[in-house]
Amino acid sequence: MKKYLYISIFAIGALFSSCDDNLDKTPFSSVGENDALTSEIAFENATLGLYTLAISPSYYGEEMMSFPDVISDNLIFSAEGRGTQKAYHEWQFNENITKGGFMAQAYAVVRHANFILDNIDNIPQTPARDHIQAQALAMRALSHFNITNTFSKIPTQDAGALSSLGMPYVTSSDILQEPGSRGTVEAIYNGIINDLETAKNLVGADDIIKINKNAINGLLSRVYLYRGMYAEAAAAADDVTASVATFGNFPGVWDDSSDDGVLFKLKNLDADTGVSVNTPYSQTVSSGVRSEYVVDFDLFNLYGGTDIRKATYVETSAYNGKNYNHVAKHMESSINLGSGVVDIKVIRMAEVMLNKAEALAMPGPAQDEAAALAALDAVRSQRYSSFVSGNETGQPLLDAIALERRLELAFEGHRFYDIKRSGEGINRSGAGQYADGTGLATLFTTLPAGDCKFQLPIPKTEMDVNPNMEQNPCYN
Repeated sequence: MKKYLYISIFAIGALFSSCDDNLDKTPFSSVGENDALTSEIAFENATLGLYTLAISPSYYGEEMMSFPDVISDNLIFSAEGRGTQKAYHEWQFNENITKGGFMAQAYAVVRHANFILDNIDNIPQTPARDHIQAQALAMRALSHFNITNTFSKIPTQDAGALSSLGMPYVTSSDILQEPGSRGTVEAIYNGIINDLETAKNLVGADDIIKINKNAINGLLSRVYLYRGMYAEAAAAADDVTASVATFGNFPGVWDDSSDDGVLFKLKNLDADTGVSVNTPYSQTVSSGVRSEYVVDFDLFNLYGGTDIRKATYVETSAYNGKNYNHVAKHMESSINLGSGVVDIKVIRMAEVMLNKAEALAMPGPAQDEAAALAALDAVRSQRYSSFVSGNETGQPLLDAIALERRLELAFEGHRFYDIKRSGEGINRSGAGQYADGTGLATLFTTLPAGDCKFQLPIPKTEMDVNPNMEQNPCYN
């Protein structure tokens, strides 16, 4: 039988040694397997490895924050760029053109979390141990959530989604243990929710550069919303004790001069790591900003003149004599000047309020349109210089929430999943790449609702080494 090979925590020494300045700690993998986790300080250092693995370019460092926008309708391919991810933008998926590196890195986080959890009884139970355990459980849940939503259906996507193929929920750190079958989406979501709910009752210190109670409750509001458990989503949102970033502080969130409204972020201190969230979108060269993808013309026009996000998220400037609407959200740092290295915001209070708004606006027992509108307006009132509530109800309220979600969370890795979980199709504007909407237009404008390509193919490498893995129907 073939060995099932994941990236082990001991095979990632190079990653730790290259990124240990980011953590300002002794790299966990510099000690041996038998004596690695025998003290509280060793476990604390091990938890830092969770965040180092997550900040990899294959995961949150680049991929997770870009490809869900690349394959949806927020971006237009720019012929001036290097052509990266072009096949994904055109939905030309197959078992070799998929997000294999993303899957491997997300499962590396899972395996690292499992090693911590498998050995947690090596130290006495204390509040510090509980906090370590909570971080491992939450990061394991988050990675399984991201993997499942990419390669499987999302529970609210269609009537059969819950019973459709999920992904392996890995709970062992043994790299030679053969994973089980894919199971169902329902089973995977049960595991995700169980891990997060357990973590919520264990978590201790409140630090936004690590898993904390607000982050866990915020993630639960996201997971329950995707699961279609709307009362639970709203309740989890209510458990978050934070506020939406104010109008004045909002631009500073993106250059790291402010943490207002940030619940959990991956700290990205070292300009030498080569991790720049903006790289998949553009690079700054001597002649200006050269974009791989520019802001879709219709999306650009959805940002009104009084919307603080327009100037914060978009830079309109020339490259080779043509004006482009460049993605500027992750472009500049107030700390690592000129490096393009910014912290990676995993979850913010604005999303939590939008999760709550959507959950309470959905028809059903949890519906409370007045509370939904209040949650929506908590975001809108801090994004427009002059704001008057639209007092929407019914379908117009749901439409307003969906619009605000698109505007707020653009270029943060949400758009593809929001379209997918709503059971909708992808409908691109067909505009060109220049700032005025002219120029080369994509031929790939529509991915119909229900198309099997909403589930990316399982990578060939995964299929080759795991006899229990079943390929998604589109790609057999």
